[in-house]
Amino acid sequence: MPNNKPMAERLRFTLRQLEIFAAVARTGQVRRAADVLHLSQAAVSQAIAELADALGVALFERHGREIQPTVAARQLLALAIEPMDALAQLPERLAPSPGGSAVLSGTIRLAASSTIARYVLPAGLARVRQRHPQLNIRVFSGNSAQAEARVANLDADIGLIEGPPQRDDLDIAHWHTDTLQVIAPPGYDIEAIELAHLDRHAWVAREPGSGTRAVFEQNLALAGYTAPPAHLIIDDSGAIVRAVAHGAGLACVSGLAAEQASASNPIQFVALAGLSLARPLWRLHRASTASSTSLLKRFEAELDAALDQPRN
Repeated sequence: MPNNKPMAERLRFTLRQLEIFAAVARTGQVRRAADVLHLSQAAVSQAIAELADALGVALFERHGREIQPTVAARQLLALAIEPMDALAQLPERLAPSPGGSAVLSGTIRLAASSTIARYVLPAGLARVRQRHPQLNIRVFSGNSAQAEARVANLDADIGLIEGPPQRDDLDIAHWHTDTLQVIAPPGYDIEAIELAHLDRHAWVAREPGSGTRAVFEQNLALAGYTAPPAHLIIDDSGAIVRAVAHGAGLACVSGLAAEQASASNPIQFVALAGLSLARPLWRLHRASTASSTSLLKRFEAELDAALDQPRN
């Protein structure tokens, strides 16, 4: 039914209503939007109804249990994203830090594959938090596939994975570079390890879905070799290093993980001539939204700068 109120009376809506509308449009569900925004489903439905009434347009159509945005809703989302981001960042843009630059405030949800979460991020995140104490950061750790899923489902704002990325509904960008490292127990005859006969040795590996495991197997395939079967599967790189140190077999882990964990675990580093183990690390955003809000862009720049600082 058309809204016959004068335009000046109808165009009264809030930024919060636009935020709720955007969450429903992106997730396709009132329930999921309510979960993301920490609101009740009734509050989300009311905000959508009030916004539709203010604009005088229908925003969603129901098809069974699903809701679909109308043409007007898709136009509204495209028009609203940039000004919503700008308005939402006004407080942190206007708040000066002791050093003269704006203090970051708000919440960042970061999904990272476990090696990155455990060995790459901690020092950098600590430095960012020291500089921006009003910033709240939540890190979700899992394997690469789980991190991708969190970003795709809007459960995380940024994803950092060891790759290779598997989804086509995310924006993917190269972030950093890591090198995998084959390791062996102390006293192991590493001279007897040959690329063509890796299956003659016991192997400890990450679970399927792990970026480390996927890169190792793909690089072996590219070099013309078959990946050895895993005799022991552990979903944590540090635990794999400890298992290898106790004689469980060979393993291929992140070079960062091997370096840090080897400080308290005696292992040998194995060089396999003819096999490239360098790998890119990837940054992910949801493809159906703006690539990054002002807060996310500035956080990413701060994190990169913090990670580039020398380690103590």
